[in-house]
Amino acid sequence: MRREIDPVLSELDKLLFGRGGKIEMLSPMIANLLQQLDEAPALPQAWQPLGDEFLDIKFPSDVVSAWLFALRGNGKFPGERHPNSWQRSIALRGRALFEVYSDGSWQQHQLVGAGRIAQERTISIPHGMWHRIAIGPDPFVSLSFHTAPAAELIEDTCENDDFSRIHSRLYQG
Repeated sequence: MRREIDPVLSELDKLLFGRGGKIEMLSPMIANLLQQLDEAPALPQAWQPLGDEFLDIKFPSDVVSAWLFALRGNGKFPGERHPNSWQRSIALRGRALFEVYSDGSWQQHQLVGAGRIAQERTISIPHGMWHRIAIGPDPFVSLSFHTAPAAELIEDTCENDDFSRIHSRLYQG
């Protein structure tokens, strides 16, 4: 069964992968993040916020910050949420299993960077929704778009899926 795609995420996906898409312009930034992982074997991920001039495209009005991520192959990232932002992510390379906590259980969403259709490479995570990710054998590269400005994006993490034991921080801090 094919899941429906969030309209904002659909627009972002078309901007990047549609005719005249800008995805190739990310190659130098992706190479830099992957090099950071190669040079620091203990580093689970590398990322960089992307400025307003990112790829010279106009984002949908909901999107106010964007991030490029490279996550180490076989990595597992614990539950987190963004209480002040709606997250929309697009896989560019590799595979990852996103799990979103909904209706009392973890719902699985496999993302594939080489996915032929948007539903195979995208996920939309509303404000405050817990999510976690397990990376396939190769590094996973994705773009993450948020409704909160980069300097204000909050990340809550929990200990061992215990939602009563939460740590909050500014993501860019």
